[in-house]
Amino acid sequence: MKKSATTNLEQRALALEKHLTSPSVTFILASATIGAVVYMVFLLQPAYRGDLLPYLMVIMAELFLILHGILSFWTILSGRINPRNFDYHHAQDRLFGPSSKVITKLLSTVSVELSRSKQMYINEKMVSVDVFIPVYGEAVSEVRETAIAARDIYGKHETYILDDGKSDELKLMAKSIGVRYIRRPKNDYAKAGNINYALSHTSGKYFAIFDADFVASKHFLYETLPFFEDDHMAFVQTPQYYRNQTNFVSTAASFMQHVFYSLVQVGKNRFNAAFCVGTNVIFRRSAIEHIGGIHFQSKSEDIWTSMILHENGFKSIYINKVLAIGKTPETIKAYSKQQLRWATGSFEIFLRRNPLFNKKLTFDQRIQYLGTTIFYFNGFAVATLLLLPALQIFFNITPIALDIPLWQWALLYSGFYVTQIILSMYTMGGFKIETLILSAASFPIYIKAFFNALRNRDESWQATNSVGQYDSPFNYIRMQVYIFIFLFLTTVVGIWKSFYTNEFSVSIAWCILNTYVFGYFLFVALRESSRMRRRTTKVSKQRKLPANAIKTWGKKLV
Repeated sequence: MKKSATTNLEQRALALEKHLTSPSVTFILASATIGAVVYMVFLLQPAYRGDLLPYLMVIMAELFLILHGILSFWTILSGRINPRNFDYHHAQDRLFGPSSKVITKLLSTVSVELSRSKQMYINEKMVSVDVFIPVYGEAVSEVRETAIAARDIYGKHETYILDDGKSDELKLMAKSIGVRYIRRPKNDYAKAGNINYALSHTSGKYFAIFDADFVASKHFLYETLPFFEDDHMAFVQTPQYYRNQTNFVSTAASFMQHVFYSLVQVGKNRFNAAFCVGTNVIFRRSAIEHIGGIHFQSKSEDIWTSMILHENGFKSIYINKVLAIGKTPETIKAYSKQQLRWATGSFEIFLRRNPLFNKKLTFDQRIQYLGTTIFYFNGFAVATLLLLPALQIFFNITPIALDIPLWQWALLYSGFYVTQIILSMYTMGGFKIETLILSAASFPIYIKAFFNALRNRDESWQATNSVGQYDSPFNYIRMQVYIFIFLFLTTVVGIWKSFYTNEFSVSIAWCILNTYVFGYFLFVALRESSRMRRRTTKVSKQRKLPANAIKTWGKKLV
């Protein structure tokens, strides 16, 4: 991991922690909550009700968004406690032995190279740690960087590459850098099956997991292991931060995840509901063995495993400290597949093991897991709100009484939504318009994921940003293309109708805005498609060069 990138992200995380404890955040969140309540009261008043169908549509959509928003605000406000207590610091001081306090102080300044063979202790007992890197088709160079970083983590441990891609080149690379290699005979149950197989062939008391593109900090074990002084601690999760914010997709996707890891996940500690996200995490082996291994009957094995552990009375901790840096999706294809996989897994939990009715969880845990599993229902809310302007333009039916002044409606509406943007700008040090565009254009993915979960339809897994033959991004956003065409035609009809009737409707403004959002997203897809074509053509020519060279050489010999 590059030191400059790590330092920059650590500074951002520290600044964010200060923001979260600021009275300004409390004021913004309180204002947003009050604004949400006022807006909802306004919508529910019979005097302001419009036509029944669109009115019911807007009530369902807005009610979902507001209630989920309030739950998120409550979770964020709960994240003002430091998970590191006296016992943690005592365990950290003695991690490398009873007399290691001086060593750990030096270690915290990043000024000493501590051997990766230095024995570690928890509660005065020696501990053993395995570090797993599940791999499935990622580039060897990328896995090598991750494996070397994992190998060099401070403290005695063993590093294993878990290769489901069955690559002999990867096996040789593992041997050359001094890490172990495990290849299982069958690829059953994807990543979860890969990890469970590795657990059956290793013996470390604790095991950490890093995806193939996440480069770990040398301090990972030093920062996470001390939490296991609590015998009920099942896992410690650290955030996902990204180093490849180079284009529209990677920038927007990174900011979306940053909001979750820096604001929401932090607050879940208060309720013992912080969940595993599949990478940058360390588990207690005995806790996983207690529940029968990593849950393998879902693509979202991380959330399922977390919930089962919490059902069995185990604890979890999330620390908002940068201890690994990875890569976020850079292409529409990679982003679409990632979001589809995540959303399908969340819907599976909602449909098959709904947290709200899970009596094994505490009430707070039920609410927190429910908030997580219903998040992707916002796809239906966005789709509903997109239809409302069209209903007014084509059928003259509207959810809100038309005699309400526009400024009054805008003021009530902004009380909830604008304050969320202000919160992001204040806490995150800025706001990315790309995030709004990508978020709005993602709703068809979430709707598809719901029906995949409903029909128990499986989606093949693919490595983030994997490179292969040319595959147009439009193969994954056909629905977005149809929506753009629909919005564009609706906007044209709305403008024509406005001129014809000499009346302007706010629905036209919404249609223009939505058309721009989806149009810009398709423009991004067009640029990406052109860039991928050029790259594929270049690679194809490079592959043909050796054959052409041999042919030319042969002619010269003749």
